[in-house]
Amino acid sequence: METPAGRLFALHHQPAAGVTIRGHVLCALPFNEEMNRCRSMVTMQAQALAQVGIGTLVVDLFGTGDSEGGYVDARWSVWLDNLAAGHAWLQAQPGGCVALWGIRLSAILAAELHARLANPALALLLWQAVSEGKVHLNQFMRVKIAAQMDRSDLPKLTTATMRQEWQAGRSVEIVGYEIHPALASAIEAATLQAVTLAEGTPVFWLEQSTGEGNELSAPSRKLLQTWPGDGVSLTTAMFAGPPFWQAHERAVAPDAVAHTTRWLDAHRARA
Repeated sequence: METPAGRLFALHHQPAAGVTIRGHVLCALPFNEEMNRCRSMVTMQAQALAQVGIGTLVVDLFGTGDSEGGYVDARWSVWLDNLAAGHAWLQAQPGGCVALWGIRLSAILAAELHARLANPALALLLWQAVSEGKVHLNQFMRVKIAAQMDRSDLPKLTTATMRQEWQAGRSVEIVGYEIHPALASAIEAATLQAVTLAEGTPVFWLEQSTGEGNELSAPSRKLLQTWPGDGVSLTTAMFAGPPFWQAHERAVAPDAVAHTTRWLDAHRARA
C-alpha cells in the first residue's frame, strides 16, 4: 500500500468465495512484540469473519513488520495516517469498511481514527484494550530494566533515566526497538478517556476472563463507568483462554474469535 510516509505491507483476507460480501474490518496491530504474538489470533479471526462474508485488512504500520521505515522513524501521527489510508482503501471495496479493530495499545489508535472519521455507522472492536499509553510504555520499559539487572558493568537503569534520554532528544533502544522521543511522548499522552466517539457508535469490548466471577478487570470497570459515554452502544464480553498477547510460544483463544464473530455477524445483520 502506497502512503506519503512510505510503502506499507498490508494483507487483505477476503470473504469466502460464494459468500455475499458484507463489508470489511480494518485491523490495527498492537505494539512491538505483542504484534508478533497476536498474528496467529488475527489470522484466525480474519478467517472466521471471511466465512460470514466480512473481509479483514491487516496493515503493518510504518516502521514495523514488513513495511518501510526503521522503528526509530515511527510516529503516532504517521500510524494514524497509515490506518486512515487503510480505511480509505477499504471504503473503495464492495461493502466498504464496517469496523475498526484495535488490539492492546492499538485500541487507542483505532479509537482516535474513529473519532477523526466521526461515523457512527462504523463499529469499533477493542481487544484487551490498553486505556493509558503511559502505563503500557512503563511496562515495556521494565522489560529492559529486568534484562540489565544482573549487569554490574552497566549503570543502573530506571524508567526515569530512560525518560531523561527522551527529554534530551535521544532515542532509547528497548529489546531491539529504538523508540524516538516523539513517539514516546505521543504514547505517554494517549488515553482512551480523551477520545470522544460519535453518538450511536457500536463498541465491542472484549477481554480475558480471569475466572474471578467472570467480571471485567477493575481498571476496565472504572474506565467504562464514564467512557465511551451514554450516547455510545457498548457491548462487553469475556473470553476464556490464554493471554495470547503475552505468550512467547504460539497461543490462541478460539473463544475470543467466536465472541467477536458472533457479535459482528449480528451487528451486520441489523445494519
